[in-house]
Amino acid sequence: MKERINGARAAGLVLHILVGGLLIVTGSQKVLGSVSPEALVKFGLGEQARLIGAGAILAALLLLIPRTSSLGLLVTSSFWGGAICIHMAHGEPYLFQSLALVLSWAGAYLRNPAALSSFWAPPKMTREVATEPEQAVP
Repeated sequence: MKERINGARAAGLVLHILVGGLLIVTGSQKVLGSVSPEALVKFGLGEQARLIGAGAILAALLLLIPRTSSLGLLVTSSFWGGAICIHMAHGEPYLFQSLALVLSWAGAYLRNPAALSSFWAPPKMTREVATEPEQAVP
């Protein structure tokens, strides 16, 4: 049976496609070496450009695949958090990276609200105890 895609789920998917597409494009530029080295050298990341690019592509793929989107959200959040820290440390504006991080989380919530339910639902630690012992079947 096909499941209908509602508006919120479609909006979340669109947000993840935008964030994932951005990560794939920028990651590909770093892997292929089409980013000017001076842009990364000023942050002290000149030699790690290909590794950072590969990480961005991996994060995007994990975010876009429905089965791995929770792990993708974690990796993408780490990626954007690192970008924010680098920009903060060098006195650069980091509004764009912060917005991408917020869009990543908003997309995750819209795609699957249950994925973030651990933030507001109390953990269920209790176990039901049987009132009568089970009888052995002869």
